[in-house]
Amino acid sequence: MPCGNILIVDDLPANLQLLSDILLREGYAVRAAPDGRMALKAVAQRLPDLVLLDVKMPEMDGLEVCRRLKDNPISRHVPVIFLSAYQETADKLAGFAAGGVDYIGKPFIAEEVLARVRTHVSLYDLQVRLEERVLQRTRALRMLSAGNLALAQGRTAQGLLEAMARVIVEQGLYPAARLRLISDAGAVLCAAEAGDRSVLAVAPPDGLGRPPPVRGLHDLALDEPSRSGFARLGVHALLTLHLGDDSLPGQSGVLTVFSAKPFGDLSQEERALLAELGGNLSYGLAALGARSRLERMFEQTIQAIAATVEKRDPYTAGHQRRVAGIATAIARRIGMDEHQIKGLALAGIIHDIGKIGVPVEILTRSGKLSSHEMGLIREHPRIGYDVVKEIDFPWPVPEIILQHHERIDGSGYPSGLKDNEIIPEAKIVAVADVLDAISSHRPYRPALGLDVAVRELQAQKGALYDPAIVEACLAVIDEGGLPPGA
Repeated sequence: MPCGNILIVDDLPANLQLLSDILLREGYAVRAAPDGRMALKAVAQRLPDLVLLDVKMPEMDGLEVCRRLKDNPISRHVPVIFLSAYQETADKLAGFAAGGVDYIGKPFIAEEVLARVRTHVSLYDLQVRLEERVLQRTRALRMLSAGNLALAQGRTAQGLLEAMARVIVEQGLYPAARLRLISDAGAVLCAAEAGDRSVLAVAPPDGLGRPPPVRGLHDLALDEPSRSGFARLGVHALLTLHLGDDSLPGQSGVLTVFSAKPFGDLSQEERALLAELGGNLSYGLAALGARSRLERMFEQTIQAIAATVEKRDPYTAGHQRRVAGIATAIARRIGMDEHQIKGLALAGIIHDIGKIGVPVEILTRSGKLSSHEMGLIREHPRIGYDVVKEIDFPWPVPEIILQHHERIDGSGYPSGLKDNEIIPEAKIVAVADVLDAISSHRPYRPALGLDVAVRELQAQKGALYDPAIVEACLAVIDEGGLPPGA
C-alpha cells in the first residue's frame, strides 16, 4: 500500500476532485489547495511528500509557487510535478527551471499520474532516508571526534567523565547521558551526567548500578512503569555499555545513553560508534590511572631526593618544602591549572637539589663567603638541572630548577635570562624562595621575619620579580593563606 501525503494545487475544483479521487484510491493522504497562496500556507503547516501543481493560476502562478518552495530551506527538497495544458518545449523548460522534477500534460491519464507520483515519492523517500543517514553519521563522527579530544585533554577521571557526558549530549544529540566508575567493592568512585534533568530524574542513580557483565552495547531492561515514564519524556531506549576490563584494575564502569530511538531503530554504524566511544573512554581511564601511578612514583622519588638534600644542609631543612607550599598558594591565586600546580610543587620540593654539588662547609659557613665560594653556590641551579634533566617528567621540572634564581631584569643567574625568557613556574618559585629565605634562619644571620621579606618583594616588584606574581604572593599573605611553617 503506498504511503505519503500529496498536496494538489489547482484553481479548477473539478481537477482537484479528480486527482484527489485517483490518489485516495491508491492509499495516499491527500490535501488540496485552490491557489498559490493557500498552497504555500498548506506547506508551512505540514510538509508534503510531493506537490502536484497547476501552472496557470490567477494571482500567483505555479512557477512562482515552485520558486518560493525552492527558496525555502525547509521545503526546497520536496518534489514538484507540474500539471498544465501548455505543453510546448518552452513551457516545460520553464517548469524545470523553476525547480520542478516532472511535467504532465492536460488532459492527464490516471495511470500516468499514478506512475509519476509513485516514482517521485519513492525517490523523495530515498533521498530523505539518505540525508538522515548522512546527518546521523556526521553527528556520530562529530561526537567521536569531540570525545577523543576530551580524552586527550583529560587530567582526572572525574573531569574526563564530565567532559564525555557533555560530548554525548551536545554532539551526539541524545537526551541525556550518565557515566559511573565503580570499585570492585561496589563503591561509586566518580560519576557524571549531562542532558535533560527530567529524564535523569526518572532513573535514580542506584537504578543503573552495576555495569553489564559483558562488553558491547545493550538495551537496559526496565519495568513497564519506568519504560512508560521515559516514553512520556521522549526516551525509548537506555543504551548501556560496560567500561573497562583488565585495563581498569579494581574498578569498572558503565556508560548509559538515553536514546530517543528504540534500540532496534539504531543503525549498526551508530551502535558501533557508541561502542568505539566507550572503548576509547575505557582506554582513557586506564591511561589516567597509569599516569596517576607514575606521578605518585615521581612524588615519592622527589620526596626521597629532597630528604637527602636537607640532611646535607640542616640549616635549610624544611626550606624546600616551605617554598613548594608558598609557590602552590601563589599559583592557585593566579589561576594556574592543577596539573601545572602539581609539577610546580614537585619542582619546589627539590629546587635546591643542585646544592649537593656544593661543599657542606660552604653551605653551613656563618661568615662572609669569597667570590670563588659564591661562584660555586651560584652553580647550584645548573647542577640541579643536570641531575634531573634525564628524568621524563610530565612537567618542566628541570627548567624550573635551572631558572629559579633568574630575575626579570636579567641580573639573575646562571644564564642572565630576562622577563619572558623565564618560564612562569620559575618566576613563582623565585618569589617563594626569596620570601622564605629572608624570613627564615640562615647560617650567616638570624631570621629577619616576614615583614622584611614583604618589604623586599614590594621594593623589587617589577625590577627583579614579576609584578603579578608579587601581588599574588602579597594577597596570599594578607589573607593568611601561607602554608603552616612558612
